[in-house]
Amino acid sequence: MKNLIFALIISFSSVILGCSNEISPETHEKIDVDLTKLSPTMIYAEIFNILQAPNDYRDKILKIRGTYMASHAPQKDEFHHACVIYDATACCMQGFEFELAENQKYPPNHCEITLIGRFDTYKIQKIDNPILRDAKIDDWR
Repeated sequence: MKNLIFALIISFSSVILGCSNEISPETHEKIDVDLTKLSPTMIYAEIFNILQAPNDYRDKILKIRGTYMASHAPQKDEFHHACVIYDATACCMQGFEFELAENQKYPPNHCEITLIGRFDTYKIQKIDNPILRDAKIDDWR
């Protein structure tokens, strides 16, 4: 009973204080950067920050919401999966490529997803490309 009361107090204080290091009930992982709680303008600005200083975010757990888009690269016969986030006016977009953790299936193209994953980069022709590794789809519709 004491553990339940303690857990309720912690949960309630996190809501009041706006704690950003929440634990996702679906994945039981600490979320370091939760973009789902920001306004569209702030999301766009934070993604810009992440892309400008990727080493500051490496290995942090990010939670994002956006549109799932898959594309096929015929040269290597491989698919690339991305969560694309539009800015407040829906004229510009940014996002992250991602790789799902094992035993997860990719949703239908162009659906809305909430994604939790570990931020990393990989190089293509000496350019760092952002990617969320070991990602889990928290929700899709």
